[in-house]
Amino acid sequence: MKGDGSSATTTATSKSIHQNHKRKNLDAPPTLFDRLFKRSRTDNHAAANTTTATKSNMTESKPKSAGESAKAKPTLEKSRKKEIKSRLNAEASREIRPLAVGTVAMMASALANQALPKLLGKLLDEKTSQSCTSQHSASKALAAVVIGGGMASFLRTTMLNRAQDNIAKRLRSKLFGAVLIERDMEWFVSGESSGTNAKSENDKSSQVVKVEKSTAFTPGAIGTILTEDINKASESITVTFANVLRSCSSCAFATYHMLSINPTLFGISVSVVPVVGAAAVILNKFVKRATAKQRECAERAASFAEERICHIETVKLANREKSEVEEYIMLQEECVVLGRKVSSAKGSFMGFMFAATGGALYMVFNAGGRDIAAGRMTSGELTSFATYSFLLGLGTSGVFKALGEASQGLVCADRVYKLMDVDAEHAGKVTSDKSESVDAEAVQSILLDKICFSYKSLPDTTVLKDVSMDLQRGKVVALVGKNGSGKTSLASVIAGLYTPQTGKMTVLPSGQSFHELDRQSQTALVQVVPQHPALFDTSIRNNLVYSCPDASEASIERALKLANCNDFISKLEGELEFGVGRNGMRLSGGQRQRLALARALLSDPCLLILDEPTSALDSEGEEAVMDAVHACRSGDHGATRGLLLITHRASTLKVADLIVVLKDGKVVAEGTYEELTRRKDSELCELMAELA
Repeated sequence: MKGDGSSATTTATSKSIHQNHKRKNLDAPPTLFDRLFKRSRTDNHAAANTTTATKSNMTESKPKSAGESAKAKPTLEKSRKKEIKSRLNAEASREIRPLAVGTVAMMASALANQALPKLLGKLLDEKTSQSCTSQHSASKALAAVVIGGGMASFLRTTMLNRAQDNIAKRLRSKLFGAVLIERDMEWFVSGESSGTNAKSENDKSSQVVKVEKSTAFTPGAIGTILTEDINKASESITVTFANVLRSCSSCAFATYHMLSINPTLFGISVSVVPVVGAAAVILNKFVKRATAKQRECAERAASFAEERICHIETVKLANREKSEVEEYIMLQEECVVLGRKVSSAKGSFMGFMFAATGGALYMVFNAGGRDIAAGRMTSGELTSFATYSFLLGLGTSGVFKALGEASQGLVCADRVYKLMDVDAEHAGKVTSDKSESVDAEAVQSILLDKICFSYKSLPDTTVLKDVSMDLQRGKVVALVGKNGSGKTSLASVIAGLYTPQTGKMTVLPSGQSFHELDRQSQTALVQVVPQHPALFDTSIRNNLVYSCPDASEASIERALKLANCNDFISKLEGELEFGVGRNGMRLSGGQRQRLALARALLSDPCLLILDEPTSALDSEGEEAVMDAVHACRSGDHGATRGLLLITHRASTLKVADLIVVLKDGKVVAEGTYEELTRRKDSELCELMAELA
């Protein structure tokens, strides 16, 4: 199990998360998805990822003292904002046509809005003068402005939203591709939470290692960034930017018309602007900080809920439903408290804005009434002036509101690009381009020579130590060892998910290095049936052909026959079109394992790895293992496969041609079943009592 997160924290929420990590010690051993779900939920999420700002920054960054970090923060923040704006502008430039049309339409709409008060005032004066010709002229002009403004508003909204949707689509595609393609496996499994303690699978000491912070993204956080953050980021450079221009133009036009009507009244009207502006600046800074904390809190709550739902069986078996609901409510209450602060600040500002605007209008009408009585202006001019005053106030508040939304958009864009940018450490050999390929059918064996491996998050802990073995076609190798001996890690290295620090995997007879091959060649050579097979919430057919989308019906039938799946599939409604449910919950453990075996066999690999298959099977377990052994030894159309069995069952060992005993990451014994059980004090005999 991973560490229990015992590092001290100062906030109540961090203590709550610390208790969660303790509870997880009661759960089953962590799978890849368990580790992924246990990513960071700490309050300093944004700070935890600052090292991923740019690739050059990451490769050149060095540890700094607290004082140095504090001094450098303003500069880094300014440069980061500049970088984000540059990248967002590059995205916006690809939508220049709809943005240009939308901006022109927006300016036309703003001009129509500015023309309305003047025409209304003119119409009022003409009504007073009883001039029928003038009345018809003003009415026609007013109707033309209303229709034109409506059409411009339609065009503005349509074009700007189209540009926003296109930008959001590209950002989502890039981000999802960066997560799935450009991240190596270390990125998904190396991090617990920021500042959380962790141990390697074979580390029995009390050594505690602080996990790096750059991987602190939970699946819930990634989902939030893919939806909400990208929406706000794309909106900030389209709709929000247009709103800033519109509000600024509204302020400029309103100011011009008010000055042309009555400069004295204009001075009275704008007397409240400096006060309102100062309040808006203060509010914007507070809202920006509070909004960032609120989003982090909501992200933690989403990750918490997702993890509990994914592990609902464990929650119910431990009778923790009520306590988990209570803890989720506590997280929601924290979000509500932060939301109240934001809403209170916004409410105070709006109330102050209303009072200031109302006071200014009162002074305007009071002074304007005296001017009308003195004959210095008409009632229509006063009406126009008051309307322009309203538009000026609306434009001013719109500017501050849009600037606040733009600031939030930058925060969201920062999170998007932090997740999108691949740091140097996690963009390793897995994501680099490889030119080498190999004919999988010509490969006869995969030779491991003194493989040493340690996880990047635990560089001082060697998981595999000088492991050597020869995995040949048609041969069954059983890999045994206690929990934490490194069996699953070895399977992952052989499958090409990780690259060993030293040693070499050689493909024979070509002599090529396995880890220098492209991923297509690697997957053609090695397929893995994991201990807990991952099935998608779709049909049996779609799950089966996932690793080989272009498989023919004949190939599918052969794979199903080799894995002995036809019997249970024929009893399901829809057969191959039967929906397996989330994580294959509508199938039994044995059925899931057999389907995963068929999926692996469909790729016709040179080597098949079964990771502890019998531990997850039903009563058909022994038969399923025998099916796999038969499929590898007899082969499909005469082509035999190698089989690496990672097992905990003593009965399975007897079918192996070679047994390899792994202890603390080292090969301590190897040979046939008879050879290794001849001595009662052998490593295998010591394990026999623990094997099922």
